[in-house]
Amino acid sequence: MACNVLVVDDESDIREMVAGILEDNGYIATVASSYIEADESIRKARPNLVILDVWLGDSDRDGLRLLDLIIRSYEYVPVIMISGHGTIETAISAIKQGAYDFIEKPFDSKRLITSVEKAIDLTKLQMENADLKVKAQSSDEILGQSRNMQEVRRLVTKFATKSGRCVILGAPGSDKETVAQEIHKLSARAKNPFYSINCRSYNSNQLDIELFGSKMTTYETSMISVGALEKANGGTLFIDELNYASPQMQQKLLDVLKQEKFSRIGSDEKIPLDIRVIAGLPLDIENLVKSRIFNEELYYRINANVIKILPLNNRREDIQYLLEYYMDKALKAHNLSSKKFSNAAVNFLCTYQWFGDVMQMKNMIDWVLTVTCSGNDEKTVIEIDDLPKEMLEGEQTEGSGARFISSVSDLTLRDARESFEKEYFIAQLKRFDGNISNIAKFVGMERSALHRKLKSLGIEDSKSYRKSG
Repeated sequence: MACNVLVVDDESDIREMVAGILEDNGYIATVASSYIEADESIRKARPNLVILDVWLGDSDRDGLRLLDLIIRSYEYVPVIMISGHGTIETAISAIKQGAYDFIEKPFDSKRLITSVEKAIDLTKLQMENADLKVKAQSSDEILGQSRNMQEVRRLVTKFATKSGRCVILGAPGSDKETVAQEIHKLSARAKNPFYSINCRSYNSNQLDIELFGSKMTTYETSMISVGALEKANGGTLFIDELNYASPQMQQKLLDVLKQEKFSRIGSDEKIPLDIRVIAGLPLDIENLVKSRIFNEELYYRINANVIKILPLNNRREDIQYLLEYYMDKALKAHNLSSKKFSNAAVNFLCTYQWFGDVMQMKNMIDWVLTVTCSGNDEKTVIEIDDLPKEMLEGEQTEGSGARFISSVSDLTLRDARESFEKEYFIAQLKRFDGNISNIAKFVGMERSALHRKLKSLGIEDSKSYRKSG
């Protein structure tokens, strides 16, 4: 497939000459004479490369400003700068800003084509490496031999061949994203982008920008932020914990799905949307719909295909296999020698109450490997005493479970969940001596998201949990 190159120059003879050279060498060339024309052309059909004159006859919106816009807003679109009166300072400035190359006019056509070829080849390699990195990070298969996981695999194969939207029901930490990725990989959209976003990680304003992107226009330039909808356009967007989106955001997303187009924040321009939405929602979503916490119309618009992942506590026959699988994977990732859980530790973990589901298991294994690999006495067999302290201290009994249920039985589901989360994060703050970085790594959250979560729970002073001395 021929590559599309956008030529931006305010001199028509230069535009036509460069376009002719490109077309003679098998490229598709489009042209623009100004910043505004070029910006519009890139938004309508993202080119494989831009050849851009330094001076566009508009001192407020010249080539270097357009270069800055492309570098910030359009990943994997390389830029070759050209100039008839360039200086070393200008060339250095362009390269520092992110231009692939700088060529002075009049230029040799072979020199130009060589630069174009190399820039496109390098960008393709960068995209392939990024794709491989994503696949490596998301290479987990849908694991487990329980009836539930067998059904999940069957439905994934079935729904992947359809074009309808999909809902994945599961508890937080149940690895719903892996299921969404598998649907994407088996679908007709597999060669197009897969992008995921977790609504729980953002407040309302942040989620708005993260989903829709934004455009801020000043006298000097336009600053564009590309959102998740645009990043996933043509492919699949996985929106996890959509129930944490505000009612206004739920309605806005519903309108987008109806119209199949959206606008960036701060812009009236409608961008066509061709996307498959997969939503991650809690197992009790029907109760949230009935109580009008979740938009009923939105739910019935996205739940054409439903997959339910039961909590680990409801499919304990999968636990031992998952422990062995994630242990082996972690050992390989960290280039460590063989380790295994003792029979006693396995028995304990198979009866443990996994409130954090699969994500908690992965984090527990990483923590155990870190602890048992430190010092000179490296252990090869992990015993019960090597497990995280809060897992041992919080061992569930029928009595303790009853006490917990009793303490929250008069609360709404949302308040009960918040109560548990507050106790959970306070325990982590005590355990990690108030170290936010270590807590974020253990619970599987970004630092900024963890700060927001603690603040929302009324836990704002993490330093107070640090040990004295």
